[in-house]
Amino acid sequence: MFKKWIIVIAALLFIGIVIRISFIITSNHQHSEHLDVVEPKNALPIIVEKQGVTKVNGHVIVNKTYQLPQNYKPGENKKARHKLNEMLDKAEQKELDLKYISGYRSYKNQQKVVKSYIENDGEKVAKQYTAKPGHSEHQTGLAFDVGTQRPLEDFHNDFEHTKEAHWLAHNASEYGFIIRYPKGQSNQTGYAYEAWHLRYVGPELAKIIDNQDTNLESYYQLN
Repeated sequence: MFKKWIIVIAALLFIGIVIRISFIITSNHQHSEHLDVVEPKNALPIIVEKQGVTKVNGHVIVNKTYQLPQNYKPGENKKARHKLNEMLDKAEQKELDLKYISGYRSYKNQQKVVKSYIENDGEKVAKQYTAKPGHSEHQTGLAFDVGTQRPLEDFHNDFEHTKEAHWLAHNASEYGFIIRYPKGQSNQTGYAYEAWHLRYVGPELAKIIDNQDTNLESYYQLN
């Protein structure tokens, strides 16, 4: 009887060893297969919510590809506006002439803006710097345009060369803002460089994008 139990135990141990070896071989094979797979740097899902708003990692995405529905009316984001005011106050302490120019725009208001730009500059030129209704970041309530008390520099390339724009480029991320359409990155963003156009994404992401000298499209691999 004792010998039978020894045989049974030995058999069970042998079976366990075989199963363990098979598991190790399978795991190593799977691991070697995964070594050949290059995952995206930011493998985050693109989520379209019920109201038709596209988000990646909780951030609203709107550009020439991803649009907002006409009935999306969040209004101005209070936290974003608060951080903007903090930044403008700091700029004033630095004796800089930086001011708020525009923020939230509804779908209908964007229609009016686009119409006026087309009337002034023609449709071909207007497309380079203005977004179609539903494709404007201003509709998110998270985007702001800033400028100076010198109107000729506002919404113009000359703003880039001002001390205000220089300070903004180096400090906006501290308050959670990015220059939404950076210089030399129009192939990714779809828009010409706008040193005055800010988008609130929070300090953490803003600093990453600033340090990497990139944009939302490239960072989230949306192109």
